Amino acid sequence: MMANPTLILLLISNALASIGTGVAMIAIPWFLATGEGGSVLFGVLATLINIFLFLVTPFIGPAIDSCCRQKLMIGLRLAFVLGLALVYAIFAFGDQVNAALIVYYCLGAVFYAFNVPLRTAYVQELFSGDEYVRINSILEVENQVAAVSTGALAILVMEYLGLSIIIFGNLLCYIIAVFCIARIKYPTKKLSIKTQSVIQSFREGLQILKRKPILTLMLLVSSIPYVVIIMYTVLHPIALSQLPQASGSTYAVVELLFGLGAILGGWVIISSRFKTANTEQSLLYALGLFLMVVSLQALFPSYWGFILLASAFGLSNSVVRILRQTLLMQQTTAAEIGRVGALLQGWIMLMRALCLFVLTLIISTLGVLGAIYFTLFIAAAALLVFLPAYLKIHQAMTQLPQHLGASNDIR
Repeated sequence: MMANPTLILLLISNALASIGTGVAMIAIPWFLATGEGGSVLFGVLATLINIFLFLVTPFIGPAIDSCCRQKLMIGLRLAFVLGLALVYAIFAFGDQVNAALIVYYCLGAVFYAFNVPLRTAYVQELFSGDEYVRINSILEVENQVAAVSTGALAILVMEYLGLSIIIFGNLLCYIIAVFCIARIKYPTKKLSIKTQSVIQSFREGLQILKRKPILTLMLLVSSIPYVVIIMYTVLHPIALSQLPQASGSTYAVVELLFGLGAILGGWVIISSRFKTANTEQSLLYALGLFLMVVSLQALFPSYWGFILLASAFGLSNSVVRILRQTLLMQQTTAAEIGRVGALLQGWIMLMRALCLFVLTLIISTLGVLGAIYFTLFIAAAALLVFLPAYLKIHQAMTQLPQHLGASNDIR
């Protein structure tokens, strides 16, 4: 599979795009949160940008399902290049560091929210169904390695070389990413989708989700661990900044260990031992593992607790994300996946906005420990909601005639 030129070009482009995401979503929060009044500023900023993305993201689904996905991939990256040029201008000519950091973070959040459903639909078109698990695993590992290592490195680089070097490097990365995607041989077949307004297409996407209630519930609930991880992007810099032995280097180490855990999570999925369970059952186990990690963090909210559990967070979150993406690809047609994926991303943005808002209130009133207990409650609720949905599917599967097997869509 690795000799496939399409996969190689996709991996190069994805790695280069993940660099910008890593800087925006990992390094920038650290610098914002550690400034004067930074924890409140970053909490409010993250809440507002997620509310905006919740309102906007579902409407990109119709575009994904009706337009050439390769052109959309290229256009999104070119738009990010223009955005980075704006950030560079703000910093270089206006010397407004905080303004540049805020715009940079917002650009990264918007790019990530739009890129996830678009890339999912793009990958589904490029590869066959039996390759989804491995492709998603490879992409997830690469995402985490590129984003986390770059984000952690950016924290160190910015302290010594400044923001302008980081912005310029990202500009080059995204330009190269555009050339890589342009060279991918894209299928010439067109999806049979009738022309309709964005609102009509949006409503049709909702109907698709209503027709598959159990699948919808599983996809929505299995996105909660990612929301918890986003909350920890706020919690980690704030918690570590309050510990006398912690520094920017400590935060970099935590993020690097998170990336190593994500690599291990991808290996677990790719390995042959994973093939003994179906996607839904594996998701149940992964949610249980994630809850165990969050529970341990609540028990050990200390300097070494944050460091030692970072890899476990990376592993469990990576496994859940890979399985959720695989389930989405397996149970959604190419003509529907853009709208379904965008609606799912909109749900994630809503949960991020609500949870970050509550998290900000808890941090300002009960402190970091109260916020950690809140993440524990969210993770436990996700598993408790997912379990009956899985049991319903499992019961239906056992009642099917043996010759039909588990391939039937009963969701």
